[in-house]
Amino acid sequence: MKKLSLALLPLMAAMTSAQAESAFDPEGQYLLGDWGGKRTEFAQQGVKFEANLLTDTAYLAEGGRNAGADPLTSAQLWLGTQLDMEKLAGWNGVTVRAVATARQGQSTSVRDLQDSNAPQMANVQGTYGRGNQKSRLSELSIEKQFKDQGLSIKAGRLGLGMDFNVMACDFASTAFCAAQMGKWQGNIWMNTPVAQWGARVKQQLNPELAVQVGVYEFNPDNGLGYGEDQGWSLDTDNADGVTIPAEVIWTPKSFVNGLPGSYRVGGMYNTADDVANQKDIATGEGKNRTYAGWLAVEQQLTSTGQGGQGLHSFANFTWHDRDTNKVDNSQQIGLKYIGLVDSQPNDILGLGVNRVHVNDRIHNPNFDASAEYNVELNYSYNATKWLMLRPNAQYVINPGSSNNVDNALTLGLTTRIIF
Repeated sequence: MKKLSLALLPLMAAMTSAQAESAFDPEGQYLLGDWGGKRTEFAQQGVKFEANLLTDTAYLAEGGRNAGADPLTSAQLWLGTQLDMEKLAGWNGVTVRAVATARQGQSTSVRDLQDSNAPQMANVQGTYGRGNQKSRLSELSIEKQFKDQGLSIKAGRLGLGMDFNVMACDFASTAFCAAQMGKWQGNIWMNTPVAQWGARVKQQLNPELAVQVGVYEFNPDNGLGYGEDQGWSLDTDNADGVTIPAEVIWTPKSFVNGLPGSYRVGGMYNTADDVANQKDIATGEGKNRTYAGWLAVEQQLTSTGQGGQGLHSFANFTWHDRDTNKVDNSQQIGLKYIGLVDSQPNDILGLGVNRVHVNDRIHNPNFDASAEYNVELNYSYNATKWLMLRPNAQYVINPGSSNNVDNALTLGLTTRIIF
């Protein structure tokens, strides 16, 4: 954590100088307030800061392998800066962004729920994984907007799910959060907090239709995070081909019941050819490619007349190369109601159901169920603009697509503090 601490000294100094009367304001946007007006001043000059802490606590109430054990907590600290270079240096349409993350904690899925011979494919705690107890440089990018042409070009250290297969994250389970491609083909597609060298070009064809394509280095080292320095390594020593995603994005302003939605259709192709990174899952023969596709939908269904308040639906479907991937398809559907109670217009009641199917080309007796199913019911309570509490109940059917352990019921609490 030494590099992270040194890099953030100026930010922490600014935070600690916050005016006492502005910090912890229940009507304020940030826990630490406006730093005596400095935060607003920085933003007006083109410098914005981000800082939040997300925690997931889960208790295995029934089933699994070790029901009734003490609950476990995992957490992610997120620290970022966005620089408007047009304001700072006169670079028209240029934005620079840097993000550092650090994850810590333990997983109830790993310790108590799953069988080690058939690990749960989702995780009941979204902040677990990808190098826990390590810090990472999760983004270092520059983006140029050609506004008159509707063109955007971004390059640097990026996570694939930042731009492709994007969806909202209002759940605790990884089965319902962020780009699903990174969940079911995670050996190739690496979401944040992992970053890799890459570039993305996006063309806005009209106000509702856009297309984009990216090229990202594939380097298995990026996903390891075993050493403190690995998450900060910028080298390409073990790079093995590239990952190329492409996507069509339709965001109608008025579709179902005259309400807005988002529809994403895309595909991915990877060229890694080292047998250690890519091989036939049945024969072990080296392969020099893999592919996958997705359809991601978010659609508002009803409205109370107050912005986004009302019933929303979401769905995400993925398909994967049966030659090279453990999962060959997944489906996810759900509903969210925003502003169920008038006094809490931003609270969210959410229900999601997910199915993950193991490729039947894998001849492993532990995968004796057709699929793993994940169900989550939660309520996101926004006590203030800077404090969110999300109690949740999850039910996992056939963990790891196996009958080795019983179906599992977990109870959990997610918290988010925006500093």
